[in-house]
Amino acid sequence: MNLGLAAFCFRSLCREYGSGFLVHVVLAHPLAAVRGMARHAAGRASTLVRWQGGEGSLVGIGYCLKPLTPACPAGRANHRCLVFEGEFDQGSPPCRDCLVRAIGQQALAAGSTVYVMTSARDILSDVLLPALSLRRFSSALLTMCRYSFEPMLLALAICRIEARLIPFLHGDCRDYAAWRRADTGDKPEQTLLDEAVLRELTSTLAGAGQENPATGFRKAGNLYEPNTGPANFQPQLSSLP
Repeated sequence: MNLGLAAFCFRSLCREYGSGFLVHVVLAHPLAAVRGMARHAAGRASTLVRWQGGEGSLVGIGYCLKPLTPACPAGRANHRCLVFEGEFDQGSPPCRDCLVRAIGQQALAAGSTVYVMTSARDILSDVLLPALSLRRFSSALLTMCRYSFEPMLLALAICRIEARLIPFLHGDCRDYAAWRRADTGDKPEQTLLDEAVLRELTSTLAGAGQENPATGFRKAGNLYEPNTGPANFQPQLSSLP
């Protein structure tokens, strides 16, 4: 474990996420924890070779991609998207150019569950624990700051999720203090993704289109799941801006 990751883990132990991860993941599943840490130490942690979408796949989108001016109608530091819920028109500002909306709609066509990521504590309860205990998720595409990469790769290795981590280009957290503020919902900057990264992401999601695509989303806790039956929400699909 490198010094940066060790420092992150040590500083997080007094936080709800760190103590929860220690108790509910490491101590509750010691064999999985040891194996995951060994994979991470060997540089074999959670590398996603091919994205297939469908059941067991997750697309996680950082809440900090939500627009600021005009502001997201669902609010900022939460798991919601009103377009996904059929309560707001995708062609209206600020939803028209919102990457959360656009990436989520592409993920729907790929048959993937969509998760607007907020705090590490919620990621633990909504993604990591269900993956570890129930094998709910086996693959993921996650947008996040590079500062979070190593802690997330370790957690994913332990929870047996193969993932591709997609870095923000601008507005991302560069140290623990900034990360901690964002983790509690204090994130005045809007993050951005590189255009080349967006093109690759679009191609990846489009390549995983399903034979029987979902008709919309159904809300399951903090997650938006693809629904092939009568849908709670039916957002019209569109390309990434």
